[in-house]
Amino acid sequence: MRLLIFLFALCPFAWAANTTSGGKIVCYFASWSHKRKGNGSFTVSDIDASICSHFIWSFATIQENEIAVPNRNGSNGIREFVALRSRNPRAKFLVAVGGAKNSKGPKYSNMVSSPRSRGEFINSSVDFLKQYNLDGLDMDWEYPTFHGGVPSDRENFVLLLKELKERFNQEGGYLLTAALAPNQRVAAKAYDIPGISQHVDFINLMTYNFYGAWKTHTGHPARLQGSGEISVDSSVKYWLDGGTPKEKLVIGVPTYGKSWTLSDPNNHDVGAPTSGVGQPGPYTQTPGTLAYNEFCEQINAGQWTVEFDQQAKAPYAYKGDQWIGYENIQSAKDKANFIRNSELGGAMIWTIDFDDFRGRCGEKYGILRGLNDVLRN
Repeated sequence: MRLLIFLFALCPFAWAANTTSGGKIVCYFASWSHKRKGNGSFTVSDIDASICSHFIWSFATIQENEIAVPNRNGSNGIREFVALRSRNPRAKFLVAVGGAKNSKGPKYSNMVSSPRSRGEFINSSVDFLKQYNLDGLDMDWEYPTFHGGVPSDRENFVLLLKELKERFNQEGGYLLTAALAPNQRVAAKAYDIPGISQHVDFINLMTYNFYGAWKTHTGHPARLQGSGEISVDSSVKYWLDGGTPKEKLVIGVPTYGKSWTLSDPNNHDVGAPTSGVGQPGPYTQTPGTLAYNEFCEQINAGQWTVEFDQQAKAPYAYKGDQWIGYENIQSAKDKANFIRNSELGGAMIWTIDFDDFRGRCGEKYGILRGLNDVLRN
């Protein structure tokens, strides 16, 4: 009995140690997810606060060099989100600035272009974090020098992170993280990797969307390995070789798949030609993208034929002329084992509201629980 009491007392300390090294589970939350139909509608009340070490509310943006959000209060607002801390005091709650849509245009370039404009953003960020009792800020500018950016973005982005971190340390140690592109084509132009790595607490590497609507043949959107193709493995190697400390690298895991319409339903292998993107799902209603909770029931019911690519460590499925490459519990665990064996910082998911949060395909949050089983025991 004494031994059991001693081991139980150690559990919180083991959990805390795990989340500061390789045991981070970083969960992005799409604040607009309550607008989805039927069983896809997701609110803050659906979040299991124990299942992630870090939660990131998405997305804030910038207006006139200051942080701004469309929905601070009410349904899926930041106040509701931060109130989850009462269920898990050890978890960290951050706000993400940017995102694919919000990052387009010159406003981010303009904001980082001078000490004055960077200072305006930094001051507003500190005020915002204090007002809503948040633990930190995630910069999700997609991407410096792209989509209306300029070459000087690369250097100015590092200056912004440096000045943010210095101010955050003065204010008591707010977290500063960044969501960054994994592939060399973007990263070589957009990022000073050693400079960024020096100033952030960790990097959320967006190791997904390797394949998508722009491709005319099927492929895995988040393959772990791949000969001659971008993969999680090759992306991690690029960032580590570029100067990122391995403990600062948090690896993205998608809770969704990318889908296509096959040109020939009888040719359904990886690399098969396609005539366009796949049909939209009932919840996200987005052609070419299916949330895990949109199709996992159909797969469990045997409506799709499921294959697992052992080389890529990734599943795919087909039904008639529809084909999807996606993430499942097995592939998530494979990625978690890769993270653990490589001594990386942890795993990140986009997004918590795409997982099987209602448990209609098995245990609730199947993909997230698979990651937790390996990284946080």
